[in-house]
Amino acid sequence: MENSPVRTERIERVLELRRQRPRSWFLRVSWLIALAMIAWAWASSGPLLGRLSAERRRQNFLNFCGELVPSPVQKSGNWLEAFPWAWELLAEDGFIALLITVGIATAAIILAGAFVLPLLPLASRQLARPGPFGVWPGRGGRIGRIWWRLIGPATRFGFVLCRAIPEYLIAFLLLSLIGAHRGTGEFRYENAWPLVLALAIHNLGILGRLWGEVVENADGAAPTHGIASGGSRSGVYATRVLPAGFNRFLIYFFYRWETCVKDATVLGMLGLLTLGKLIALSKGFFWDEMFFYILLGSAVILVGDLFSTYLRKRLR
Repeated sequence: MENSPVRTERIERVLELRRQRPRSWFLRVSWLIALAMIAWAWASSGPLLGRLSAERRRQNFLNFCGELVPSPVQKSGNWLEAFPWAWELLAEDGFIALLITVGIATAAIILAGAFVLPLLPLASRQLARPGPFGVWPGRGGRIGRIWWRLIGPATRFGFVLCRAIPEYLIAFLLLSLIGAHRGTGEFRYENAWPLVLALAIHNLGILGRLWGEVVENADGAAPTHGIASGGSRSGVYATRVLPAGFNRFLIYFFYRWETCVKDATVLGMLGLLTLGKLIALSKGFFWDEMFFYILLGSAVILVGDLFSTYLRKRLR
């Protein structure tokens, strides 16, 4: 079918817009650098799949999948025997490790959230300035203006510093300072506080950034009216800003809690009895047990996600 004059004009207009579109040399150079780095990494490390034949790779994959099947099922082929096997793993160390993992993650994220909430007014670009939300409050001298110009960047820098240091490194340093055990003799027990504090410090910085973005992008009409009516920064934050963004706060809170569960699992490889320690002990010897502990941690995250969805729906 021949093109109509209207369609031809439309195509020419699109081509003209394409020719006039802004071009970013930075993006083009970035793409070239990224492609060059990928090519260099591929060439320096060798082929991704190695030199094994396709049949050998397939056989290795099948062997690995077979090792993930519970050991009683491997011998008998009866999947009903997997339930007593799983219960034995739970009763032996799995349930205690699961509780410790969830406890560390929960304590860490609650500590992080409890410290971030009062710091947000000091980190917000809308509140932490001489004229909050663009409204001069009518009080405060030169020292007050200098304070509000400095406290915001300093608080945001503290958040950046907290999330810039990996939690694994913080936990290692705290274990060296505090120790992995407390008490003596028969009252000696494992000390989980280094892991809790490491996760809390790291998530303090992350929640500070995420919740800070919620405050920055909040509708400023109600807070502006509150400041103009003579309200204080803390009062406007507590009565206008915080309730408006509370649902999104919960989204990020439970998102970081899920991440804390995974991080607590990994940090358990430092020696504390968590799912990570059991996974490390099982790796290379009992692949079926390792896979069971991984699924156990995944189940906790799934339950937490469902609870988060339910809670946010009720609060909405």
